[in-house]
Amino acid sequence: MVTSIPNFYIDKIVRGPYFQMQSNHFHSEYELYFLLTGTRKFFINHSFYTLHPHDLVMISKGELHRTSFITDSSHERIVMYFNDQWIASISKTIGKEVLDQCLSTHKRSILQADQSSFNNLLEQMLKEYNSPDEYSSKLVKNYFEELIIYLSRTATSNEETNDNTPNDADIVEAARYICTNYASDLSLVEVADYVNLSPTYFSKKFKSSTGFGFKEYLIHIRLREAAHQLIETRDSITTIGIRCGFTDSNYFGDLFRKVMKLSPREYRKNAQKTSAKISD
Repeated sequence: MVTSIPNFYIDKIVRGPYFQMQSNHFHSEYELYFLLTGTRKFFINHSFYTLHPHDLVMISKGELHRTSFITDSSHERIVMYFNDQWIASISKTIGKEVLDQCLSTHKRSILQADQSSFNNLLEQMLKEYNSPDEYSSKLVKNYFEELIIYLSRTATSNEETNDNTPNDADIVEAARYICTNYASDLSLVEVADYVNLSPTYFSKKFKSSTGFGFKEYLIHIRLREAAHQLIETRDSITTIGIRCGFTDSNYFGDLFRKVMKLSPREYRKNAQKTSAKISD
């Protein structure tokens, strides 16, 4: 009897009014979040997105994100998590270019004519995942491939838009500034001055808007860039850590392991193995 499907997870749940994530959220898996009912607000990297029924967001591994309420209504969502091994297992069928395009686009809205069939596709995935047999893994993989093909096919008629509002403008600018200048010795005072806010007010507003404290956000942006460089370069781990704003290599290694669940060396090694599988 099959009891699990490796490298993949899917769940459906109803949340009550005023629900919002209490902890900062980032992980080493990809996430697809599909909203069935209600309205939600997402902060991803340095942009805000408003989700309505039949909207989804695709969140790449290591991306900062938080969801919060907008109205006092409950909401229902389906969420999937999948890792590089899962992506590698379907890349030959789908193609790396198609996968990269789908995984790098954040917000999508399912076309009205396709909403029923899209919902049914996700329900089939849930059914196979929750009551697996020896065929379920293959079926879930087939359904997932169908989902990716649909997102690719409708990409031009379903362009991504963010929902940054005038009230969010200074926080968006601050987040972008951090993303651009993460390697320097950034301080809260410097960033607050950049967006013409007092340090105290900026600190409170940044936390309430994004769910991340200033220092926490800066550290994670640095870790995300380090993860990218571990894959894309052959530079030493110490060199990458310093280049990304960490002056202590041990501190860098400890933080990286805490967030990514792997040491920098293990992360690079796993990425190389996955890349070899995709190119085979």
